[in-house]
Amino acid sequence: MLLQFVVENFSCFEKETIFSMVAGSNCDEHPEHIIHSDAGRKPDILRAAALYGGNAHGKTKLIEALSIVRDLVLEGSKPGRAIKVDSFRLDATKKNLPSKFEVVIDYKEVEYSYGFLVDSKQVYEEWLFVRPNGREVKYFERTTDSNGKVYVEAGPSMVGRNKSDKEFVKFIAQGTRANQLFLKEAVDKNLEKLMPLFEWFSNVLTIIPASARYHPLELRASKEKDFLEYISSFLEQAGTGIKKVVSVKEDLDFDKSIPSLPSDMREDILSDIKKGSIISIASAAKGEVITFCEDDSGHPVQLRLKTQHQGRNGIIENFDFGEESSGTQRLMEILPILIDVKNHEKIYIVDELDRKLHPLLTRLFVSTYLQRCEGDQRSQLIFTTHDDNLLDLKILRRDEIWFLQKNDMGSSSLYSLSDLKVRTDLKIRKGYLHGRFGGIPKIRDLPLMCEKD
Repeated sequence: MLLQFVVENFSCFEKETIFSMVAGSNCDEHPEHIIHSDAGRKPDILRAAALYGGNAHGKTKLIEALSIVRDLVLEGSKPGRAIKVDSFRLDATKKNLPSKFEVVIDYKEVEYSYGFLVDSKQVYEEWLFVRPNGREVKYFERTTDSNGKVYVEAGPSMVGRNKSDKEFVKFIAQGTRANQLFLKEAVDKNLEKLMPLFEWFSNVLTIIPASARYHPLELRASKEKDFLEYISSFLEQAGTGIKKVVSVKEDLDFDKSIPSLPSDMREDILSDIKKGSIISIASAAKGEVITFCEDDSGHPVQLRLKTQHQGRNGIIENFDFGEESSGTQRLMEILPILIDVKNHEKIYIVDELDRKLHPLLTRLFVSTYLQRCEGDQRSQLIFTTHDDNLLDLKILRRDEIWFLQKNDMGSSSLYSLSDLKVRTDLKIRKGYLHGRFGGIPKIRDLPLMCEKD
């Protein structure tokens, strides 16, 4: 579970900015939204968070910051390549200083605090502290000198008193490039103590950009009957007119599915799927996504989704996925979140959850998510949105509602509704639209161009 994310001197975040998923001491509404921790300090953890703010106030940049941490941990950096980080550029004193990123997580009954200082050239500092039983201990601290040499001081909780383990850490540090994380290098060298943290970034943290799909729907639909049944039921309940979603599997035929696809791309796809890859491509002609893979017998196939609508006299008509409205497609693309929330420990970070969705559908999605989280189910949904209909304390707690506000110097700040100490009976939506909480566009007076005499 995510407890805290800290970012400083990155993009629009000039000062240290803290986003917390630890429940506030002054909030007692919706106790069912709380997950009780077994790790570290044993904090109460929130299941959801909604981030509001005007355009360009930093909502997407906050998610990008977390994506940078994940990508550097999982994929690392290339030798001689610049690291893709941007410092706060509207203050000359900040432009040449490194950016700071830190995550605090609760995973497998251990609390991890991991972070680093980095610019486009190198990682300057890196650290990992853990709380296995409430007491913080050091795993490692890394520094990089002006010549690019990496030094790592390992704590006894990570290497113990074993001399060979200490030598192994020293060996890994010597092989770590200035622009590479020690964590990435150590995991590649199979340093067992760091595997759970890497696993959290790989298997638990799930970041969904505004224009991206969560998973290839076509593949899951072809394999999981329950998956199709849930999607069909939800879409019917949501009033989309869809009675059923069905999976269609066909022999791979580029001329039929994507006739405009160049021959070299066809060869690359065939080569990749023979190696076990799963490739999804949007067909402009059909307006749908087609997934290419091998079936259980090793035969190349193409998968697509069809929706079924009921017409007059009970007639059932099949439609391509691409023939559905963009809002229905968006809803289908994020529905796996509701299915998986019961099966796995997941943290979903969704940019623009409400993109193309009617406010009532966004509300239905969030409410359904919270209802499906029962007991100690370890999942979190963190999303950015402009949908003010969710500013309702019947749905979310005060500490689950966050605002981003950019000042006149281009620097963004982040704060929760619980920080503002508002009454629980206050109409939050009305107060937000009237600017009481910030996080709204600063629109200057403009002439009414359409006004007539």
